[in-house]
Amino acid sequence: GDRVAAVVAAAEEIRKKKGVASSPSSPAAASPAVEPVASRESREQASKVPSSSKGLSSKVGSRTSKSSKQQHLSHSSLRRTTPVKELMKKAKSASRSNTPQFSPEVKSSSAKKDKSFDTRDDCDRTKDTQEVSEDDEDERTFESRSENEETLDDGTVDDGTLGTGESYEEGNAAEKARSMSMSQNGESTFDEEEQEQERMQTKKTVMNKDIIIHQPGGPSSLVVRAMYYTPLPASPDDIIIKVEASTVSFRDCLLRRDIGIDRVSFPFVPGCEVVGRISNIGKAARHQGYRVGDRVVGITRKGGGNGYYAKFTTKNVAPIISTNIDAADAVCLADVYMTAYQALRVGKKDGTPLTDANVLVTDGFSPVGQAAVKLAKLEGANVYVTTMESRQDDYMKTMGVKCLPLAPSKWLHKLKGKMDIVIDNTCFDSYDSSWKALNSKGLLVCTGMTSIYSFQDFGVSTGGCACDAFGDIRDYQAKWAAIKARYMMSQTKFHDLWESFQKDPKKYQQELKYLCFLVESGTLKPRIAERVSIEEVPDAQRYLETGKANGTIVCLP
Repeated sequence: GDRVAAVVAAAEEIRKKKGVASSPSSPAAASPAVEPVASRESREQASKVPSSSKGLSSKVGSRTSKSSKQQHLSHSSLRRTTPVKELMKKAKSASRSNTPQFSPEVKSSSAKKDKSFDTRDDCDRTKDTQEVSEDDEDERTFESRSENEETLDDGTVDDGTLGTGESYEEGNAAEKARSMSMSQNGESTFDEEEQEQERMQTKKTVMNKDIIIHQPGGPSSLVVRAMYYTPLPASPDDIIIKVEASTVSFRDCLLRRDIGIDRVSFPFVPGCEVVGRISNIGKAARHQGYRVGDRVVGITRKGGGNGYYAKFTTKNVAPIISTNIDAADAVCLADVYMTAYQALRVGKKDGTPLTDANVLVTDGFSPVGQAAVKLAKLEGANVYVTTMESRQDDYMKTMGVKCLPLAPSKWLHKLKGKMDIVIDNTCFDSYDSSWKALNSKGLLVCTGMTSIYSFQDFGVSTGGCACDAFGDIRDYQAKWAAIKARYMMSQTKFHDLWESFQKDPKKYQQELKYLCFLVESGTLKPRIAERVSIEEVPDAQRYLETGKANGTIVCLP
């Protein structure tokens, strides 16, 4: 009892000096949560002790309070002068600069914890030295923890290294900051994964794509269109083709600019020749023998082939017997090589071979010109070609032909009256010079009008030149040349592949089968200038308008 009374007296004396428990208005004295339970029990026991023991305990308490006060001051001075304390302060300041600030409630709770620890230190002098050792241990622990925090790369802290008081507050704040950063990183990672899933889902749901132009203009006006559906037959005669390959041709450029004899309505999808497999058909097409999965070729004058899917009617489709030929080679045969083959067939006399026959091909560097040269050379003909520049001459000479300038004034005096067949692909002077080059039994076959529509003079805003109040003058020139070749010129045939296909589709199928045989046997190899994707069609058309494309440009979706 004397010992407890002495301790209580020492605690009361210390509280009076600190101004904590002397006044009843003090929050520490008034709050029962701060006062330890042991001090209340000691007060009840002290009330039962005699007055003599109280006097003795007061003396002992005074001595004890003095000694504990001296020991506490020495401990405080030791903590202020310890180098570990200075290192701890540096670590605290560094951690505070990197740790976000939190609400005042956290600081107030830590302050209450510090007060309770100080009260216990003052109340029990026997545990004072033990508390000093624990504080030093906490300081060393905090120092080691701050060093560990600086060396950790992943931003995590071990909970076992957290100290008490301010050290606990710093560790708790750091841990919260790390958890916040980790949650933010987690949210950002989740957002990225969600966006990637949306992209993949969008990519999977894009079922059709093509390239379209909404009004007449240059190649830059073409835009790629993605669709989330596949086309369906709108009429019983419709055939939906899943495109394997389509052409990028001179006709596409004319239709895009809305010039030439043939016109289309806008919006317009280029691509007039297609090779692919049937994906859907109407009832009338099924009655004609077509089935889903059949490999076919589609030909039209209105485009629509540069895409994943294309819609044709039964009048514009022919089956391909061969399934081994490459789609890019097949689409070249369907238009370019078929035009050249039929033009040479028209020029023959009773189907006789062209061995030792003199054949002139204007603009021999063009796709149709190269096809005509290869097919004529297979039959042993003597081939002459006109070219635009010396670079083209070097390539054409490798095919065993004789090259001439493009201008008729530079070659007509050499070939006048000597040619058995002339294939005019340019219509340079309304076919007059080509007709004069024929001998008495010769035949002129007109297949194109590339010289009338020169893209080099086209303006960007108007899309053409040579226009007046009545329209484009070149359209009248082209129509006049076609009428002249069809009805007014002797020894002349005007050949149109589309008309030939519509007139006799069975004959077209048989001739296409023969060309496929030549390719599969290795006798004939179509010349492909470029293989492009749907997104590259505008650049392909721009390159084609320069007249420098060496072969056919094929679009592979």
